[in-house]
Amino acid sequence: MKIITLLFAIAVVTQAHAQSDLWTQADSLNGPPRANAAAFVILDNGWVVSGYDGFNKKKSMVSYDPLQDDWDDELSLGGASGDGLNRTSAMSFQAWEYGFVCMGEGEGFVFSDLWMYNHYTQTWTQMANFPGTARTQGVSFEVDNIGYVGLGKAGDFATYLKDLWSYDYLTNSWTQVADFPGTARIDAVGAQMGGKAYVGLGRDATSYPVDFYEYYPANDTWAQKTDFPGTARANACSFARFPQFFVTTGEDGLGFLNDTWQYNYFGDTWFQMTDFPGDPRAGAIALEIANRFYVGTGYGNGNYYDDFYEYAFAASTSENDLIEMICYPNPTTDNLFIRLDKNLSNIAISVYNISGQQVISETYFDQLSATTYSISLNGLVPGEYLIVLTSDNSFLTSQPVILAK
Repeated sequence: MKIITLLFAIAVVTQAHAQSDLWTQADSLNGPPRANAAAFVILDNGWVVSGYDGFNKKKSMVSYDPLQDDWDDELSLGGASGDGLNRTSAMSFQAWEYGFVCMGEGEGFVFSDLWMYNHYTQTWTQMANFPGTARTQGVSFEVDNIGYVGLGKAGDFATYLKDLWSYDYLTNSWTQVADFPGTARIDAVGAQMGGKAYVGLGRDATSYPVDFYEYYPANDTWAQKTDFPGTARANACSFARFPQFFVTTGEDGLGFLNDTWQYNYFGDTWFQMTDFPGDPRAGAIALEIANRFYVGTGYGNGNYYDDFYEYAFAASTSENDLIEMICYPNPTTDNLFIRLDKNLSNIAISVYNISGQQVISETYFDQLSATTYSISLNGLVPGEYLIVLTSDNSFLTSQPVILAK
């Protein structure tokens, strides 16, 4: 019911040619403020572990329940006897309803370990050590229950890295995959959406790059996308849900930032959104919990933070000003009607599932007298889909729909 409500709100805003994005403050993190923590999501709860509080590196963990808007203390990384596991700038991901934390910086060294947290048994288990160069300040994400870890800085704290590795929990094994195509760097952003991952920004040995890349695990390839148009930055945080990827906060070498940007998959374009409402900062964490997004913690200007905010957005972009598209009935059980507010030639109507796969595509040439089209969703499984309108291969607008049977 929550998904249907969210998609209905998105559809209304899209039809109104408006853009809506809103930050709301949530409950503050338990315990001391911290930055550069690891984070993952399992069973519709968010988990935050390790980090640095301005005095010590940490191994403590807390969990967030969005339904209660409340934090609980949890078992520290490694369990009660996990001495020496205090760390910051570790990498993390979730797979098969387990949370994973690996590597990061200890007291003057970096780790090569990997730990799995089992929520059902409330235990930590050490898994296969990372076989590549141990590192800190890397990037991590998950696609189809496979974890990916890469980039970052080696244990000499001077060597920047660009290799990428995958981890398969079912075989407890690591595999090196295609290197990141940009410069070796630390503190990049990375997140998955639609069966692909997106990585960019950060800091290399000489600069703050603004390049941005798409990684497709199915064929182990990278593709460069449109450069980030905002202030170049490192140690920002990112979150995504197809077809939108967000970047917020970070530092640019001169100060700390709180602006927020959205990348749209279909237009390969960026748009500036509403600023993060907390103080400018870097080293924050971002969580997607049951289709809701949260950002918090971090440090900036001598302060460490425990504040936490929910971000809600409606899927619209400035391209929507070009044309209005109304899809009805929504929800539908089979046929979907698509009405446009103007005549267009050479249009294509595509249907994407929530994983970003195109499942239907219809092209209409030189039908200048038509403003209403019909497309059958027969044969698709019930669920949420995205209707995308293009003309001469240029993205115009999109709208979510529900197929219910």
